[in-house]
Amino acid sequence: MKLRKKNWQTGLLIMVLWGMYACQNDIGTASLDFHLLKIEEEAALGPESHSPTCQIGIAIDEANDTSLVARKINQAIAEAAFGNMSRSLSAAADSFSQTYVRQYKEKLYPLYLADIRHGADASWYDYRFRLTTEHRSGRDGCLCYLIHKTRYEGGAREYQETISLNFDLNTGNLIQLDEVFLPTYRILLPPLIQRRLQADFDCQSLEELQDKGILRLAGIYIPANYEIGEDGITFIYNTDEIAPHETGSITITLSYEEMETFMKPQNN
Repeated sequence: MKLRKKNWQTGLLIMVLWGMYACQNDIGTASLDFHLLKIEEEAALGPESHSPTCQIGIAIDEANDTSLVARKINQAIAEAAFGNMSRSLSAAADSFSQTYVRQYKEKLYPLYLADIRHGADASWYDYRFRLTTEHRSGRDGCLCYLIHKTRYEGGAREYQETISLNFDLNTGNLIQLDEVFLPTYRILLPPLIQRRLQADFDCQSLEELQDKGILRLAGIYIPANYEIGEDGITFIYNTDEIAPHETGSITITLSYEEMETFMKPQNN
């Protein structure tokens, strides 16, 4: 038996941005408000009593606007959150939910039947997927948008991931580090991150970090996820990325003053 509950809520979240971005331009608006989209679903793996279930909980902020800028932002969020950029954010979320449940049943039900016939423990067939988001104003009034995913798909532990997106509110484009830093940042930034990492974990050297299981498999690098905040940039290493699973995610925040020697001039 399948239990499905879907609840799309609209709760207005007003984002107040710097006055320099308060006016509209010819492709959209530089200030956005958001509404909350929610999906809650629980589907049984099979018709058996006490069948394992797949639980999905999605709560995602969507730009409440029809301008080109808002559409570009919502499409980028849909791509990062659900791997679907060609549809609206609400449609992408619904499509992801339906596909996740369908694949759960198709792939796992035959294995589950075989296990219960042999009396094996089938508790790991309970799946869980959770997605939440948050957003705030960043440097030069950009939009910092964070997607938090939690999955349990069998095994001993769940997996958590944060995806960080930084949007130019004048264009709706994602902001890359090449737009913030001079080219020398690729050489000068990693040592700064490593020094802060050593300080945060009370280490004096790379060797001491490695003794704690950090950076054992690779040297320090600039992560794919970062938040271009108002006062500095937070670099996000997800669980298992540079440290043992039990360490969890690692965030390193550097102020703009610490990075000023290789930063491009700030917009006025």
